[in-house]
Amino acid sequence: MQKNVKPFGLKDKIGYAAGDVANNFTFTLVSSFLMIFYTNVWGIDPKLVGGLFFLSRIIDAFTDVGMGTIVDKFPGNKDGKFRPFIKWGAIPVAIAGFLLFQSGFKDLPMGTKIVIMYATYILWGSLCYTFINIPYGSMASAITSDADQRTELSTFRTLGATVAGLVIGFVTPYLIYQKVPGQADILLENRFPLVAGIYGILAIISYFICYSFCTERVDIERESAGPKENALKGIGNVINKRSLLSIIVVSICLLLGMLLVGSMNIYVYSTYFQDTTGMALAGLCGTVPMLFTAPMAMKLGQNIGKKEASSIGLIGAGVTYFILFILKLENMYLFLAGTVIAYIFLGIFNTLTWAMITDVIDDLEIKNGVRDDGKVYAIYSFARKLGQAFAGGLGGFAVASVGYVAGAATQTAEVAQGIYNVATLIPAIALGLGGLVVFLIYPLDRKTVEKNNNTLAEKRAKLQ
Repeated sequence: MQKNVKPFGLKDKIGYAAGDVANNFTFTLVSSFLMIFYTNVWGIDPKLVGGLFFLSRIIDAFTDVGMGTIVDKFPGNKDGKFRPFIKWGAIPVAIAGFLLFQSGFKDLPMGTKIVIMYATYILWGSLCYTFINIPYGSMASAITSDADQRTELSTFRTLGATVAGLVIGFVTPYLIYQKVPGQADILLENRFPLVAGIYGILAIISYFICYSFCTERVDIERESAGPKENALKGIGNVINKRSLLSIIVVSICLLLGMLLVGSMNIYVYSTYFQDTTGMALAGLCGTVPMLFTAPMAMKLGQNIGKKEASSIGLIGAGVTYFILFILKLENMYLFLAGTVIAYIFLGIFNTLTWAMITDVIDDLEIKNGVRDDGKVYAIYSFARKLGQAFAGGLGGFAVASVGYVAGAATQTAEVAQGIYNVATLIPAIALGLGGLVVFLIYPLDRKTVEKNNNTLAEKRAKLQ
């Protein structure tokens, strides 16, 4: 631990929360509204959109791990080892997010639009977002070495993401749709750049709050002192460990379930329930429960263990979505009530997941003798993006496979039912499987985490 620094406190937690507020002002906007923008504003075939999401994740396999290696090798400066990247990346990622939603390009030739789609999406996700998100996620290990305080950081990070998700999920439908009595809601195509620009400005402000409020206390560079591995060897030493492999599988399952729900919500409410008010209400139902679940999840993680609590949350969410699939609800408000229950369960894992990855980093430090915050978080981030790609790709192909016609004013009843089935059954399977992986395979139960913390505390004491 560094000496002569202010103790960990509320300011750090607020600052770390602000970082994920900023992340999600672009990430949640993209995951929830980019597909509808591409299909209904630019008129692009959803299969092509799904292909974009999947191909970009292949690129992320290189950029995420490359960024993780850069972070690990960066010696730090007066701002610390991770905070400088927050300052450097804030404005570029906001600009890149804004460029994704340019409705002024809708009349360009289709080939040109596809080129622009690929270029701007890769610029945002594979380059700019990666540049800032890898250091941000890795920074939790440097803010504090205390396990309970890291759980608090994870909780506040979840609350930060929830705040951004609440704003985007509830406010955005009212900004981009116009309700007309007796007619289908009208998509206001020219509003997309304005909305993306506003969220980009809010993201920049939030990133700089994160940069200003957080303090790095753990000297990661000193703790990692010793011979440096080459990048490929370092990746090999972390990727083959059970703790990281299992959390990667869980992350893919989680993001597949959650982001598929997010990308399908627009189609579920506009096509199946034929009421876009449900989009705004779905945003509330997906975020407000987190405000109440996060503090409960933090206590559960501290009392019974993060592994134990997370398996309950994921399996509970999977079962809830399976019940929704079986019931084939036609009442939108009953469906929304079911999603509230699912998100209460999901909130447990979402709150604890970031603390779990710091447990994994600690576990690998003990096993390998080297601390690889950047590489571990980069691999974890790539896994999450892979889940995002599967969700986006599967969502695009699933929408196309049920017969959805991009740009059509109405869809058939069979298409509507197919959309409902995709939006409930696939999340049920993905989340249930993720819960079983945590319960049966993930090795870091409460006792193991406590043992690892004691081992590392002794190591740090010797470095004083």
